[in-house]
Amino acid sequence: MKNAFNRRHILSINFFVPLVTTLALIIVLILNTQKTVEETITIENEELEVTTKMRFLSPWGGSDPYADTLSFVLQKFQEENAGITIVNESLFGDDFLIKLQTDFASGNPPDVFGLFPGSVRDILIQRHQIADLTDVLKKDAKWYQSFYPNMWKYVTFNGKIYGVPLETIVECLFINRDIFERYGLKVPQTFDELIKVSKILKSKGIIPIAFNAQPEGTYIYQNIIISIGTKHEVENPLKSGEFSSPYIKALDYLKALYKAGAFPENYYSLTSKQRNDLFLTKKAAMIVQGSWFIPKCDPNTVDIYFFPQVNNIGKKHLIYGLGAGTFYISSQLWQDEKRRSWAIKLLKFLTSEKVARIFVERTGLISNVKIENPPNVKNPLRSKVEGLIKEADVLVAPPDHFVDRMVWEEVITKNIPYYLQGTISSKLFWERAIKAWKENMEKLGE
Repeated sequence: MKNAFNRRHILSINFFVPLVTTLALIIVLILNTQKTVEETITIENEELEVTTKMRFLSPWGGSDPYADTLSFVLQKFQEENAGITIVNESLFGDDFLIKLQTDFASGNPPDVFGLFPGSVRDILIQRHQIADLTDVLKKDAKWYQSFYPNMWKYVTFNGKIYGVPLETIVECLFINRDIFERYGLKVPQTFDELIKVSKILKSKGIIPIAFNAQPEGTYIYQNIIISIGTKHEVENPLKSGEFSSPYIKALDYLKALYKAGAFPENYYSLTSKQRNDLFLTKKAAMIVQGSWFIPKCDPNTVDIYFFPQVNNIGKKHLIYGLGAGTFYISSQLWQDEKRRSWAIKLLKFLTSEKVARIFVERTGLISNVKIENPPNVKNPLRSKVEGLIKEADVLVAPPDHFVDRMVWEEVITKNIPYYLQGTISSKLFWERAIKAWKENMEKLGE
């Protein structure tokens, strides 16, 4: 009897242990399965929360007067629109165009970008790398009508609109008024007076004009061009395969300033920032700059004027057009319907009355977007710019908008020091420019 009981007990244990083990394994499997399901759900939720990234590129970076305000505005857009991250790759100065063209050439263009009118933009349009915004703008009548209409021509190519223009620009003569007052000098209104004032300033140990051999440095050369040429001649630089006379003659006037000692001795090696700093630190009495330079200037000691007349014909000429605050969308992004919607939303935000007001009040930007109630503009230089626009007899877009950009930067700008120093003749200078332009057109298949 006892032996029988022991056998049954052993059998029960032998049965129970596997049963418990099996149950334990089942529980572990259930728990692991539940954990796996929970982890999967978490991963999927994280994937749903991934934001859309959009690359933005413009010249409003680094030490540019608009850089801080641009960063502020893009941050506001992100705060108001969950799900979008703007990667701001903006660069200051001459590096901007290099990056823009390199990005497009490498097949990695920015999604949204700011760019001034000119040959670089036109080439991108011809290559179908910039999106056509005509239908989007025309379908949104309120948005389309929020811009001043006289600027649409500068963003229209072959009857189609490619850009939305926030910023209007002018170029003029900036002077350090305190330096002029110290030496009892009058602001020059003619080229002869500019030469005379430059010689006096030079004798006092003051750099007369902050100038450098970089694209920004050529603003003075551009102002001379528009002062001696008609609007048609400036906006059509090539005539019968040669440069029009204002471009050629203006170089001679620039050389006259050089001989008068108007420029820094190391002008050929200065960066654009160093050139600007010469004026801002009172080492230079004058600089030819754009309206975007106003935020950098102290209105208590700085003033602005028309560039001195060269031909003395009595008419006031002013460079007036669109700046880098003209925004575009790349065709590559346009193919993605979801990201296209984000890009259009960003363009509408950047060119809204609210953002235009922010730029005007914080930087003095000249808005091409209508602002219903007058902005609170504290800098009197900004108001004076508007006065120059109204007083001007002739408004002309910047000459570098009409010359092939590669020719302007790589040939004209870089050869200016050689011409000023007498290393090359005027004939050779312009032969090089024409040759480079023709070669570039052949490369582009035009």
